[in-house]
Amino acid sequence: MRRLAALLVAAGLAAAGCVTVSEGVGGWSEIRTDAVLLVGKIEIVPPVRAEEQTYRAGWDLFNTRRHHIGRAILFMSDQPRYQERTGDALNPPLEATYFLTVPRSRRFMVKGSVTMELVARAVSARQSVMDHTELLLPGPIEFDIRPTDTAIYVGTLRVHRDEFHEVTRAEVLDHFSAAHADFTKKFGPGRPLRKALLKPVSAK
Repeated sequence: MRRLAALLVAAGLAAAGCVTVSEGVGGWSEIRTDAVLLVGKIEIVPPVRAEEQTYRAGWDLFNTRRHHIGRAILFMSDQPRYQERTGDALNPPLEATYFLTVPRSRRFMVKGSVTMELVARAVSARQSVMDHTELLLPGPIEFDIRPTDTAIYVGTLRVHRDEFHEVTRAEVLDHFSAAHADFTKKFGPGRPLRKALLKPVSAK
């Protein structure tokens, strides 16, 4: 578990236009030529219950709560390291097959998390901070994106946690048949979906 004061979190950045957030794809025509569709799943063991997540961040004009409750936030980059100006994020739902697009050049997940608490707290009459507790996902992780890909199956990232929201074990599982069935149901038969399971990036 990590607790920190943060004035700039993913939802705030998205609202400010600094981060492009991919929440889902409605149809095949929405996949741009410079992007690739990612198909996969994130499972948390034990699953994150609704009552475990707290979001009270003041006046939520842009409904940024939706980025945090029941979802993960994955920052993507063209390099295997996190930078504050990383401009693309994936926002997959937990425990369900996701269909998200990402620019082809953004092949590395450099920071991933599930929000457990995001609460605005006043420290003075004119100042407030964010108490932000998150379950940090293992990273960086590489997506095996090739120039000819339109859609790839990246596997199920299953993350085991303890009572302090610390990751105790992580694994990538191959549930291609089930994911392909979901993919066909959503987009129709005959669409290409290449298996390209997630790959951890080795520290240098």
